[in-house]
Amino acid sequence: MISHLQASAPLLILAAAITILLAAIAIKRSFAGSVAISAIGLLAAIASTPWAINATGPAPMPTLFIFTTESLGFAALVILAALGVLILAAGYFTTGIKLPREEYPLLLLIATLGAVALTLSASFITLFLGLETMSLAMIGMIAYPRYRPGAEEAGLKYLILSGMSSALVLFGIALVELATNHLQFTPVLATLLTGTPILLAAVALIGAGAGFKLGVVPFHIWVPDIYAGAPAPSAAYVAVIPKIAVLAVIIRILEMPGVAFSHGTITAITIVAILSMAIGNLLALMQENIKRILGYSSIAHLGYVLVALLAASAIGRAGVIFYIVTYAITVIGAFGIIGILSRATAGRDLDQVSEFHGLFWERPFLATIMTLVLLSLAGVPPAIGFIAKMYIMAAGVHADLRILTGTLVVTSVIGLFYYLRIIIVMSLKPVERTATPEMAMAVPMTGWITMATLGALIIGFGVDPESLIVILRSLFG
Repeated sequence: MISHLQASAPLLILAAAITILLAAIAIKRSFAGSVAISAIGLLAAIASTPWAINATGPAPMPTLFIFTTESLGFAALVILAALGVLILAAGYFTTGIKLPREEYPLLLLIATLGAVALTLSASFITLFLGLETMSLAMIGMIAYPRYRPGAEEAGLKYLILSGMSSALVLFGIALVELATNHLQFTPVLATLLTGTPILLAAVALIGAGAGFKLGVVPFHIWVPDIYAGAPAPSAAYVAVIPKIAVLAVIIRILEMPGVAFSHGTITAITIVAILSMAIGNLLALMQENIKRILGYSSIAHLGYVLVALLAASAIGRAGVIFYIVTYAITVIGAFGIIGILSRATAGRDLDQVSEFHGLFWERPFLATIMTLVLLSLAGVPPAIGFIAKMYIMAAGVHADLRILTGTLVVTSVIGLFYYLRIIIVMSLKPVERTATPEMAMAVPMTGWITMATLGALIIGFGVDPESLIVILRSLFG
């Protein structure tokens, strides 16, 4: 019992931080206080991870959560990403906003608690509860600046997508319970090998629900709209945290004894991966809004991840984990730059490609970090994204996935065009234009530190990927 409490320390700390923050807001409203309590809670949860990992081992695992080094490693990655978003949100939601700001850190903490619960889930009960807790809080985060029509629209669209995803997952879980009388992953997966029609239907429904959260084709329809309408910190959160949590569950399930893709499943995932890589990159070419570009780009990147998942090997698993970390760093960096240049008091974010014209001349530091981020997303050395794509390609070649690997190479070349276009626009000499208050505002110190850290990680791990690989091996084996 004590070992279980120790292993669940990150989860319990997040729950305690939410309770404390609720009480603090009820006593006295203070945005700085809300951010401070949230940051302390996230840092404490991260700091408790090594202590929690020490409790894993011979002790029997609970029926609702699984506490292994790998699952706790994914939980730590979720919490770290949430901390990065919180720091960006602290500078984004400035004074003068037309609504109280204190609840935003609270929503972020609740969503992170749900994501961590999803990451650690060992049962369909905790999987669904974690998924719903995360999704409902993210709806509030997306629509938080409710005076923005774009944010309200994005929140409504995410509500509809989440409702569809939840309905499919819940129906699939009901079929699982009907066919197996179990809700824990292990006995259900053991029964799954029988391949009964009810279980196959359940897998299809749950897989479709996961597709909505990952934003892959054909479940991508409103993903770019949500990214474009959401405030920059919320868009960063939606782009990163749910994908880490869902992929963590998928990886753990695929590692269970006897679990393997059937021929039909491989065919379906192959089609989804090819369409995601092709459609994501081709539609990104047509966009003038950077957040929409990042939205379509995320569809393509999840297609790349599916290639490594299909490889079903040690190198494929390592490629997925390495790519998740790389994706989190770069996407938070991209939305972070937009967030620093924007303010919640404005009617929309500064996210048009044309609005980044001459950024190298006006904000050289931010333009440099944005360049590193775009080079990483494009997979150009020496950025870390190059190593991540090499990992994925190596997994595809090793598993003899020729069509998928070829599609990855071709679509990556297409992606170069829209990433390099933004870099070229930033490097052009500035022209006479109406000055925006956001462009003239000083970058907060937290923004400088966060962007400098992300830039250093992109270059540092790109030049010396072995250091990141060592860290990941210690957590994920």
